[in-house]
Amino acid sequence: MSRPILRVALGIALGTVLLAAQPTDAGLEIYWIDVEGGAATLIVTPARQSILMDAGWERPDERDARRIQDALRDAGVDRIDYFIASHFHGDHVGGLPALAARVPIGRFVDHGDSVEQSTERGLATWNAYRSVAEGRRRTIAPGDKLPLRGVEFSFVLAGGRTLDGPLLPLGPNPHCDGTELHPGIDPGIYPEEGGENARSVGYLVSLGAFQFLNLGDATRNVQYALACPENLLGEVDVYQVPHHGNGVAPELTWALAPTVAVINNGPRKGGSAAGFQVVARSPRLEDIWQSHRALDTAAAYRAADDLTANLATEDDCRGHWIKATVDPEGRSYSLTNGRNGASRAYLSR
Repeated sequence: MSRPILRVALGIALGTVLLAAQPTDAGLEIYWIDVEGGAATLIVTPARQSILMDAGWERPDERDARRIQDALRDAGVDRIDYFIASHFHGDHVGGLPALAARVPIGRFVDHGDSVEQSTERGLATWNAYRSVAEGRRRTIAPGDKLPLRGVEFSFVLAGGRTLDGPLLPLGPNPHCDGTELHPGIDPGIYPEEGGENARSVGYLVSLGAFQFLNLGDATRNVQYALACPENLLGEVDVYQVPHHGNGVAPELTWALAPTVAVINNGPRKGGSAAGFQVVARSPRLEDIWQSHRALDTAAAYRAADDLTANLATEDDCRGHWIKATVDPEGRSYSLTNGRNGASRAYLSR
């Protein structure tokens, strides 16, 4: 082979390798991973940066860590750039040590130290988190952002505090008429509630016109503070219903007016009829998806089977995920049921 031909052949081969190494023109991906009533929500950006909020339960068989790994493989990533602890309860961070032993994790994000260290369970959960995250922690406040490429990732809730002002000047929220906070609750911080749920981290992800909101286990009063007297967040496309579908504030849910709501419940944890009814009455809602069939809730107050990732009891569950895929411009998106392949497409607002 002559030298010019050899150079051309090498150039073509090198170009093929370089093209294969570049990120594909992928969109934003969101996985709701079934951890049986806990929480684990994975986001993979178009630049293939990965963010996981929560890691399910601590278990001898490391079930939840394995399920998160399966979702990472499906997304084509092999590390977690940012792990966010929504708050320090065992169903949200118990599985973190097992996950960290399996998957490299870059940085850890949280609302600050646990406020439940006075109990044996609370202290054990906190110490397990610290053992993994120490030296790589970042404590955030509402208004902070993650330095991601191609998407905007903004924290809207942390440590019991909300944003100082609305993202858009929307005026008074009509859904607040005739409602009020529980007595003694300050809209800025909620020491009366005393626990970790009220300190949950919440974030808003934006890609073009598309917006996804996840508020962890934010309590009814914290949700209210985001909504009244003025909606601080505007409208969203996809809403992860807080607290596994329990304690859902209509003032916020209806003001957000999501197109799609996702409830991350287990077979016998979360997914309450009352919470489902609040979500179902939201204006402009098209579909409710659920991680798991709520076995103790009547069929009228559950998502349709096609939009429910897992139908079996916990012992028989295979841990199917729900996946959202957002086009690279953020103009449209689809949700897919990992169990049966059922998929529905939506337009961003």
